[in-house]
Amino acid sequence: MFGYIRPVRNELLVKEANFYDAVYCGLCRYSGKHLSHASRFFLSYDFTALSLLRLSLCGEEPTVRNARCPYKLRKKPVLVCDEVFSFTASAFGLFAYYKWEDDLRDETGIRRFGKRLLAPFFRRIRKKSRRVCADGEALERCISGPIEELRTLEAQNCPSPDRTADCFGRILRDVACDGLTGEKRDIAAQCGYHIGRFIYLVDAYDDLPEDGESGNYNPFLARYGSVGQALAQEAEIRQTLEDSLNVFSRTYALACGPNLTGIDRILFNISDLGGREAIRQAQARRTKGEPTHV
Repeated sequence: MFGYIRPVRNELLVKEANFYDAVYCGLCRYSGKHLSHASRFFLSYDFTALSLLRLSLCGEEPTVRNARCPYKLRKKPVLVCDEVFSFTASAFGLFAYYKWEDDLRDETGIRRFGKRLLAPFFRRIRKKSRRVCADGEALERCISGPIEELRTLEAQNCPSPDRTADCFGRILRDVACDGLTGEKRDIAAQCGYHIGRFIYLVDAYDDLPEDGESGNYNPFLARYGSVGQALAQEAEIRQTLEDSLNVFSRTYALACGPNLTGIDRILFNISDLGGREAIRQAQARRTKGEPTHV
């Protein structure tokens, strides 16, 4: 599932990189315990960034402890912050379910049959995801409503990247600000919205050649008509992507004090450097003709 929102590690301090890993491992461990051990294989970096954002704004005091990783066969630092992870793990599980549902609709033949065999697994994840956070059913409505709207727009071959990206942005907005109040809620909502908007659009940019061959919906193909015409407007597409990164950084800056914390520096790294690196890598993969997924 995506995976575009990540830091540029060589620009982080060692302690910041270690903390980021501890957040990822903590979310992985929490998801494995409360959703399914197999769900760990679907976990993406995007939800680690969402966890960092909520951790920064909700005020929960995190604890780092060593725990044995079942895949690395050794102990690793793991962040323990159940309040934050209950939201992000629940959202991650629900996203995984709706992504499977979309794939099932799109596939045909033997690949569709293979997806259908996974139905019990993803339905179980959905059921558990609704129980993980305080109001999982409300969280699912925040996700399922915009997803249905997005499916309708895609079925209509909507020529507006902004309209389709808005659906995805609203999902991350509601997940990011759930349970927060006041200015922190407003900051989380704006940051979450632009994380979602960026993820949707950079994924479409990354998938341009593949969607051009398969005929799958792509907002840039719908707007410009073909892969060649879309790439002729590449500067405009890149500017749209960078605009969301810039809004995220400016909005999150409102939550920072005079001295940046480690979490602040990680999030600014993700938005200022990591997002642009994701754009660069998408362009490089297309240029080299390599597979178009992170």
